[in-house]
Amino acid sequence: MTVDRRRLLLGALAGFAAGPAIAAPASASPRLTARHAWAGDMNDTLFAVAPDTAVSIASVSKLITAWVVLSADLPLDERIRIVADDAARAQHTASQLAVGSTHSRGQLLEWLLVASDNRAAMALSRSFPGGWPEFQYAMRALLTQMQLFSFDFGDPSGLSPQNKASARDLGVLLLQLSQVPWFQQLATRPAVGGKANINRFAHDRSVQLLSGKTGFTSAAGYCLAMAERLGDRVVALVVLNSRDKEARAADMNALRRHAREALSRRE
Repeated sequence: MTVDRRRLLLGALAGFAAGPAIAAPASASPRLTARHAWAGDMNDTLFAVAPDTAVSIASVSKLITAWVVLSADLPLDERIRIVADDAARAQHTASQLAVGSTHSRGQLLEWLLVASDNRAAMALSRSFPGGWPEFQYAMRALLTQMQLFSFDFGDPSGLSPQNKASARDLGVLLLQLSQVPWFQQLATRPAVGGKANINRFAHDRSVQLLSGKTGFTSAAGYCLAMAERLGDRVVALVVLNSRDKEARAADMNALRRHAREALSRRE
């Protein structure tokens, strides 16, 4: 990546806030199976459990992968072929993107976030100018610009246990992504190519979801990070390393209830 390109990439975030002010959490605390959690906005922390420890985040990493592609202003209509190396790097996980098929960059972004497709992640990073090394640099550069120093990345999909972040830093990131129309639109997309959105909250019309992503690996456990409009405020809600899929949903609902109650007490 050239110096000018790096400057443009870093400059895209020059106006972003560095992080939220910290306030004491509300007195009533939800019981979560998640080992790490954070709820808050750019002014308040509403709830936190070990929020500053960097832990594996699995496919929540795909939010940053999408953001890198969009920040680089690459043509979304450019066609990208899925190659055998994409499948191999994705550890041959299930995918409806057949080797040899071609898709626009915009379509791959949809598969990435809605269906959490690992081949899409690999193809997007491979087709980035400079390939994976420059893509990884861009991932770290974007988060460093925001002073979110807990992030690290070993691949663009989240299959690598090296992909880590803290719950608080993920929350700050989600608050920023929730302002981007592209993330807002995909957050509630019900399906792509017949593959349903794997975030159950994307299908609940009572949830004003603005951005979000699920994740699971054996190292990360069950994870979910999202931003939701609660009244007139946008709140980030993060649960990492929940016990199982149902516990992850229960943890998120408990966190959502707590955030609503905490905000109502402040009115």
